[in-house]
Amino acid sequence: MKGRDAFAIVILASVLIYSANAQYWFQFGATGDQVTYHNTGAAVTIQTVTQPYLQNGSIGFWTGENLANGAFIQVGYVIENQSGNYPSYCNQYNCTSTEYLNKGDAEWFYEYFLPNSNSSTFMGALGPDGSAGTNGKFNRYSFYYSNGVWHFLLNGNQIGTVDLGTGSSGSNAPVAFGEMANSTDANTRIMPVIFSNFSFYNSAGDIYPVPHGYSYIGYGVGSDKALQNPYGVSEIGSRINYFEAGSGLPQPNNGYQLWNFGYYLKIISAYGASNSTAEFQAYSSQQISEPKYVYMGNMTRAVFEGWSGTGAGSYSGPDNSTVITISSNITENANWQLQYLVNVTSSFGAVKGTGWYNAGSLVNYAVDNATYYYNKTTRYAFQNWSNGNKNPFGSTYANSPFNISATFIKEYYVNASSKYGSISGSGWYAYGANATVSLSNYTVKRSNFSQTSFYAWSNGSSTPYLNFIVTNPVSINAIFRKQYLASFQTADEYGNKVFPSTIYINGKAYGDSAFIFPDQTYNITGVYYDNMKIAMDQPISITSNSTVFVNLPLYNVNATFTDIFDNPINATVHAAFANGSSENLQATDGRVSFTDLPYGMVNLSTTYDGITEYASASGGTQIRQIFVSVYDIEVLMAIVAIAFIIYFISRSRLHKGM
Repeated sequence: MKGRDAFAIVILASVLIYSANAQYWFQFGATGDQVTYHNTGAAVTIQTVTQPYLQNGSIGFWTGENLANGAFIQVGYVIENQSGNYPSYCNQYNCTSTEYLNKGDAEWFYEYFLPNSNSSTFMGALGPDGSAGTNGKFNRYSFYYSNGVWHFLLNGNQIGTVDLGTGSSGSNAPVAFGEMANSTDANTRIMPVIFSNFSFYNSAGDIYPVPHGYSYIGYGVGSDKALQNPYGVSEIGSRINYFEAGSGLPQPNNGYQLWNFGYYLKIISAYGASNSTAEFQAYSSQQISEPKYVYMGNMTRAVFEGWSGTGAGSYSGPDNSTVITISSNITENANWQLQYLVNVTSSFGAVKGTGWYNAGSLVNYAVDNATYYYNKTTRYAFQNWSNGNKNPFGSTYANSPFNISATFIKEYYVNASSKYGSISGSGWYAYGANATVSLSNYTVKRSNFSQTSFYAWSNGSSTPYLNFIVTNPVSINAIFRKQYLASFQTADEYGNKVFPSTIYINGKAYGDSAFIFPDQTYNITGVYYDNMKIAMDQPISITSNSTVFVNLPLYNVNATFTDIFDNPINATVHAAFANGSSENLQATDGRVSFTDLPYGMVNLSTTYDGITEYASASGGTQIRQIFVSVYDIEVLMAIVAIAFIIYFISRSRLHKGM
């Protein structure tokens, strides 16, 4: 991109164009006036119009200007006449990337030259293929100086930056041009392109429309001027700051005034009417108006609070609609208060807090009552708010619209009563909750032989401790009955008294006596005796103070030990019992005795003369073990020997007699 003239306008360097003989840069468009000198940037809205039959050079539409130190800057879009790879970013040192662009598509670009440089080398960036959009799209191209660098923007989005050593245009005005670049002839027809809202930045960084637009039909620096520039520029419909450039348009003399306006009215409004800047005839009357409310959905709105105006003829006040006189450039700011709707709801009772709130303000919300009674045993109780607050009232900030609802749960009353003892667990329970009702100190002693005690609940449960799921109101009463003393007399299977440490009645442990209800059958399910719980199943029943006889499965076991000749043997005995204990004994006169064994169970391991025998007893059966000792064998052998001697003597006498 190269070339400059009086306006220092350049685009489309030969590095982008595959033409060996290109030498013309035809430029056509509008320039600013002295009011725009010493600016810090410029902007213009340009219509994208692709040129599908482009055969020669390239076409660009842009805004740009010379800077105070001789540097140059511009931004817009370009259309190439050939498809191929093009540099996508270049600086004064090299091009760091390339991209493929299609012939006839429009791509944004920005370009700059360093101070007092006439280099033909492209420095800047090209957007992706088609990045300027299709036919009819309007894009806002701008550049401005801030924080030491120039910023290039497309529709307000930054596409690049560069440091050019100055922050001002000096005595140079911005331009908004179309350009047939790097062409070999003047035969290409350029469909007209619309430019609008040509603007400049002042030294404070504020942007204003270019107040006067002047025509320019000419050439870029270094261009061969042998061919007449065939392209023109024209204001559209006498609209201020709204013009087109291209083929078939008038070619006014350079400096011809395209537009001139009086004063501007700038409306700044975050809501309501769109932000706008428009030119009006001096001293004319204009109405400014905003709605009282602007709704952004069902739960967000902006409330108009008034105008703040600057400039002669402006208005500052609360009226949302008024008429002002355009006596100068005027800015009117519409002041709004953003509000959010808060909906507070509850399925019971009344609530507080519903309404519109200024953004960020405090919201106090509440239910008027935390409890609503359906009757004496059923009610609805506040549980929590949908935001998790468990109090019936609360506060939060309206940082957004929101709904908040109170949740109530159904509760039932559990009423447990008793003439005696102490009851816990009565009260209100949520539907489906687990209730625990218990009765303590529920026995009243009447004498040494009788007492009044808890018998059952009115719902039939016989335990003083109840656990149940609450699904409706509950009313239960503890029932008491008289109990008599049952004294237990226990004996073994032979009628001999024994004294177990514990007797179990229906699985509950007692000593040698227990208070029980008359005319009711109980089961003695076991006793604890000799360090062992012995299972039993003996039904018992009384009608008054009584002695209950209990026979326990306790048996005596006798074990005898003899040889084959029935002689007693004092063997060594190891006995293992049902309670897990064991004992080592020495038989006396061939006997060992065990008294009151649970279930009469014993396992014996008996050793005599190196021989061990095993035996078991159950239910009191008797054990007898016979051992064949060495002595027994010797006696038997002697008897056999004597028998043989007698036999042979008898045979000898028989032969002699014959």
